[in-house]
Amino acid sequence: MWGSAGMVGATATMAPMSDPNATPPVPPAPPAPPAPPVPPVPQYGEYAPGGYVAPQPVAGPPQPLPYGAASYPQQAPARQRKTWDLVLTVVLLVLGFFGMIIGVLYAAFLGEILQEAYRQEGLGTFSGDTGAAGSVIVVSHVVLYLIAVGGSIPLLLSKRVAFWLPLAAGVIAAIIFWGALFVVMLNDPTLMNSLT
Repeated sequence: MWGSAGMVGATATMAPMSDPNATPPVPPAPPAPPAPPVPPVPQYGEYAPGGYVAPQPVAGPPQPLPYGAASYPQQAPARQRKTWDLVLTVVLLVLGFFGMIIGVLYAAFLGEILQEAYRQEGLGTFSGDTGAAGSVIVVSHVVLYLIAVGGSIPLLLSKRVAFWLPLAAGVIAAIIFWGALFVVMLNDPTLMNSLT
């Protein structure tokens, strides 16, 4: 009896057998050393105390600037040449050249052209004076074409949109041409008599 009771007591007091595959317990990590004391930051206008070292900025991702803060100028992205603008500008300049030539020829023979138009319409003889209308048409067409060419080339070289310049010059030249033509026709007594 004593033997069985002693056996039970011995079994209870024996250390349990450890699992050979179990991981050993990890000891707790030692506490981190305390941060070194930071000397007081000098206020505006004060001298720093002896031995003061300014805190160094921490390396990390750049922080966004608040609204209104100064930033370094960034390089603008390079402009890309627009092929459609180049083609359209060249086409408009070629058409403008032929339009200038036609406008100059019409201005040189304005009286004869109006006489032929009157004859075809049965209005009689053109008796008006072309006056300065021919000179206005010639000068305006030549100057506008030179402006279109002289302005389009720098715009194309700087890769900016340029088609609008010869287009605007052509519209202005057409307005001047038809305006001068109507002024000449409205000052013709033959046309005025036929209309009344």
